[in-house]
Amino acid sequence: MSRAVCDGCGRPQSVCLCSHLKHYTLPFNLVIWQDPDEAKHPLSTAPLLERSIAGCQRLIGDTFEYRDLFGEAPRDKVALLYPADDQSDDQSDAAKGSCREIVLVLDGTWRKVRRLTLINPWLLDLPRVSLHPDRPSEYLRSSDVEAGVSTLEAVLMLADQQAPGLGYLEGIGVLARMAELQDLARKKQ
Repeated sequence: MSRAVCDGCGRPQSVCLCSHLKHYTLPFNLVIWQDPDEAKHPLSTAPLLERSIAGCQRLIGDTFEYRDLFGEAPRDKVALLYPADDQSDDQSDAAKGSCREIVLVLDGTWRKVRRLTLINPWLLDLPRVSLHPDRPSEYLRSSDVEAGVSTLEAVLMLADQQAPGLGYLEGIGVLARMAELQDLARKKQ
């Protein structure tokens, strides 16, 4: 017998997150490219983003071409939310305080995201927006990368940088609720 799933958050009803899921319109159009293995993970934050961000597009796969994700949009309208390397760190759009119309975020563990960039090398040719988080992640799953944050946190931090004061960071509270529910489930076992 399968568990009943909430229509609002897509999680099992026993761990529904709707009461903590905020709904936003971002200052940019969001495209999430999710690694296929990550799409199967029950604690993935990409489905929560997809349900809370107006106009969000989520694609699951190993390979895509530029046109598959952005259609005919000019490259100067698109940016990849991805850490800047040493050479491009001061070229980062986030450092200049600007943003593109469309932001692509790769969703998966760092290892899986790196694999996506290796089998789709055109990704690293896109202009990048990078973050420098000033607080630790609230996500349940740990990161191998120092200052690593979840996809949900990264997108909401970028939105807050681009349009401060609109409450985007409040959306990160859903991760605290997810952790609470996980702790409750562990205690019942």
